[in-house]
Amino acid sequence: MKILMVFRIALNALAVHTMRSILTMLGVVIGVAAVIALVAAGEGAQAQVVSRFQALGSNLLTVSAGTNFGFSRSGLQQSSRPLTNTDVEAIRGLATTVVAVAPDYSANVTAVYSGKTTSLNATGVTAEYPAVRNWKIALGRFVSQADNENLAMVVVLGQTVVEDLFGSSSFNPVGQIIRINRQNYEVIGTLQTKGEGGFNNQDDVIYMPLRTAQLKLGGAGNQNVRTISIQVRSAEEMALAQAQVIAIMRSLHGIHSGQSDDFTVQNQADLVSSVAETTGTFTTLLASIAAISLIVGGIGIMNIMLVSVTERTREVGLRKAVGAKRSDILLQFLAEAVVLSAIGGLIGVAVGIAGAQIVTPLLGGAEALVTSRSVALALTVSLGIGIFFGFYPANRAAALNPIDALRWE
Repeated sequence: MKILMVFRIALNALAVHTMRSILTMLGVVIGVAAVIALVAAGEGAQAQVVSRFQALGSNLLTVSAGTNFGFSRSGLQQSSRPLTNTDVEAIRGLATTVVAVAPDYSANVTAVYSGKTTSLNATGVTAEYPAVRNWKIALGRFVSQADNENLAMVVVLGQTVVEDLFGSSSFNPVGQIIRINRQNYEVIGTLQTKGEGGFNNQDDVIYMPLRTAQLKLGGAGNQNVRTISIQVRSAEEMALAQAQVIAIMRSLHGIHSGQSDDFTVQNQADLVSSVAETTGTFTTLLASIAAISLIVGGIGIMNIMLVSVTERTREVGLRKAVGAKRSDILLQFLAEAVVLSAIGGLIGVAVGIAGAQIVTPLLGGAEALVTSRSVALALTVSLGIGIFFGFYPANRAAALNPIDALRWE
């Protein structure tokens, strides 16, 4: 009951100077709102980026030609060597933890339909590609094994290409003939939309049979592939699968101990983890910057509480004269500081949630993600600010000599 009475008295004291109390709380409101809004924008961006990378495929390893810059233990850097169909077959036949292997070969092309033109990368793939890279068919079908064996002149289009060539993503282009590099290809299917992925528009794609792409886009006798996408049996076997693929590739390419690889194997799980860690650091930085305004709000509370102590010096003297203890005075003024910060924190949370919907699009995000953790953290910090910056004025009031306080004019 005593605590409830203390806070009721604190509310009454603050209500005497309503406008001053509101202006004092404004610093805390702005600080909490800034923390909530920026953390929500950062969390939303992190979730968006991670989901986009995860949309590229699950349990995924990617093999590409070349290595990162650096030197081997012998001091010599292996020269880059293109990946070929032989590498694909070796991984498919020897890697025991692999479920599916999907090579691809791509080249810049110009696609034309009824006077409309678009320039992009056309990619040759196999029938395993949609399962490995998490693609879903919207209309028609995907490239089949028979298409590859027969060098079929067929293509599957992403939604952006459908819109560019046919004027609308709702148009059904299956069965239509488009020209790619002045050769006719039949559209056999379209893909469900994926949106942006990393730095690329994943819907701006054309897929065709791998052997067709190697022959028509790369020239006669071309056996090269750009990357080899590998679906691993389970997430727990990713490290083992990566080690197997590296061993197979080193043996096939004749790379001896001490020599660096002439290829790179990327683990999708590691990439997602790295991206999540980077965006998490960015979110923490934003929150730290926003938290500075909370400190400014705390200084404002201290300033107003010092003014309040000065104004109410005779009141403190009267209370002490009728038996109020030092702890009673300390608790009373501390309660006023806590009430200011608590009300400011609650208002700040509401303003921050609303502000997150405005800030997020400005930072390039699609959706704000307000978490209970960020709300709890902001409220806890605001209360801590109230207690920390309110303690000095409260202690100053509690230390007043009752005789000197009663003489105060």
